[in-house]
This record gives sequence, C-alpha cells and structure tokens, in this order.
Amino acid sequence: MEEKSDYTKEVNRILLEEFISLFSTSESCDKWFSKKEMELYPFPERAKSLAARYLVKKAIGENLNEENRFQEIEIVNNSFGKPEITFGKEMMEKIEKKGIKQILCSLSHSRNHAIGMTIFYYK
Repeated sequence: MEEKSDYTKEVNRILLEEFISLFSTSESCDKWFSKKEMELYPFPERAKSLAARYLVKKAIGENLNEENRFQEIEIVNNSFGKPEITFGKEMMEKIEKKGIKQILCSLSHSRNHAIGMTIFYYK
C-alpha cells in the first residue's frame, strides 16, 4: 500500500481463473455481493466484473479490520459507467471512526486478470 499524508492507495490483481475457482468452491457470492450486484453482474457470466469488485471490497475490509460485512459495501456503475461505492450504516460508522473522508475505486479487467484500485482519503 502506498502511503501519503492525506490518502492511501491500494492496487490489487487476481487471475480470473483463481477468482472463479475460489467462488466455485470455498467462497460464497452471497457473503461478498449484494442482490443488486448479483443481478447486474451474475456469476460466472460476469466474473470479471465481480472479481474487480471483490478486490476493492477486500481492500476496504482489510483497511477497516472488518472481514464479515462485505454485503454492506455495494459497488455499481453510475449512468456514465463510473463505479460508485455505497456503504451500510455500520460500515459508515467504522469508516468515520477511522477518519476516512472518502473512498474511491477504479475497476479494470483483461481476458485473464481483474484489477481493483482503492483510494482512501483522510483529509
């Protein structure tokens, strides 16, 4: 993670094959994704889109020391295609306690990889 005085940035990458294997065996889509996310990006047809969202949610969970509330983090694209993150009430409280003012993300994927960049602003 890159450290700055007013923000931190984390960039993560996962092989699509690894993501599909993980969610076909040990992980549950219901644990990680909201109903809306699953409707917009069904598994496994839209696995690339889900994989990038998984990486951002994982980065947020690690930053907040919260590993069980991933459904309280919803990432859907706005009408311009920009991913927007919304949080449930308990996650917002944790974000505020940690002094985070804003969390932004960028999602990308290729044929074989998904990438999620998460930026945490503190000022």
